[in-house]
Amino acid sequence: MTSPLVEANGLGRRYQQAGEAVVALSSATLRIWPGQRIALVGRSGSGKSTLLHLLAGLDQPSDGSLTWPTLGPVESLLPEKIALVFQAPSLLDSLSVAENVALPLLMAGRAKDCADRVTFALNTFGLLSLADKLPQTLSGGQMQRVAMARAIVGEPQLILADEPTGQLDQVSGHALIDALLRHLAGSECALLIATHDPVIAWRMETQWQMEHGRLSGCERSGGSR
Repeated sequence: MTSPLVEANGLGRRYQQAGEAVVALSSATLRIWPGQRIALVGRSGSGKSTLLHLLAGLDQPSDGSLTWPTLGPVESLLPEKIALVFQAPSLLDSLSVAENVALPLLMAGRAKDCADRVTFALNTFGLLSLADKLPQTLSGGQMQRVAMARAIVGEPQLILADEPTGQLDQVSGHALIDALLRHLAGSECALLIATHDPVIAWRMETQWQMEHGRLSGCERSGGSR
């Protein structure tokens, strides 16, 4: 039986705000399996971003356990094994499109195959003609495609996308997800995407619901892989 990429049991996250404890995530139990396509839906402030940051190893839980059985220790997750895509593109203004996309490879010491992988990632999202452009010359949709190209360039085993179409019009947003899903077709790379868009959520094989820091729907997702 294949091991899960991520396994969490009773996962919780609390933080202090104005001297009071705020519960951002409560008792989440989940597994993410290779090849899964998961939509994480819920209102703004429901805890979706908190969960994604924990799963990426960017934050530490207050309660429960969180492991990455297939991926290894938390120190080894970023930038190769897990890729993050945020609602804002988070590009470096001083670097060209190609240089921004190359960053995960360079950080992982993979300069040898950098040129070919960057070309492939740019081509996947129709960005080859923009390779030498700086981010400030791009539209919002183009910048988000660059961010998505940066996410796939290192061939991660898990992509965590936090409202990646939230600042795009519907046509541009759906086109971005179309290109991503075409790229991932048949791949063992798992995708967890937080979204408010019901069309995008419907396209994922599994839907998880987040409400007031509580996660539901995981009990029906992919446990027999």
